[in-house]
Amino acid sequence: MRLHHGRFGENIVSIEATPIQFLLNDQLVMVDKVKPTLSVLSYLRENKGLSGTKEGCAEGDCGACTVIIGERVDDSLKLRSVNACIQFLPTLDGKALYTVEYLRQTNGDLHPVQQAMVDCHGSQCGFCTPGFVMSLWGYYLDKQ
Repeated sequence: MRLHHGRFGENIVSIEATPIQFLLNDQLVMVDKVKPTLSVLSYLRENKGLSGTKEGCAEGDCGACTVIIGERVDDSLKLRSVNACIQFLPTLDGKALYTVEYLRQTNGDLHPVQQAMVDCHGSQCGFCTPGFVMSLWGYYLDKQ
């Protein structure tokens, strides 16, 4: 942040782009000059090509953009689901971010959460399904 004076002597605080680092699906990512208003959703889709996280409402209501954020708390990783459309990327500094792409199995098998969605006919058109899966995955890990 930087404080400067406007044309009429008023104090103006400008928030400048700053570098951050975080884990994205267990891979260290360093981002230089992150705009403070860049959403996690925009970053994932536009900068990383991770299109599994969907934009539904862009207001944090529908859950299509749900991702999991991990933060160290007392020597453990505390996971919580968040709406990527209203979470700003700079808030991830020093944290871990998991997207639906993280659940992809190399052998083609489904993660137990994904299999439960299939077995219980848990999707409609499929657009919101990645968000549902991520919410369930966070819950699943919390209960392990």
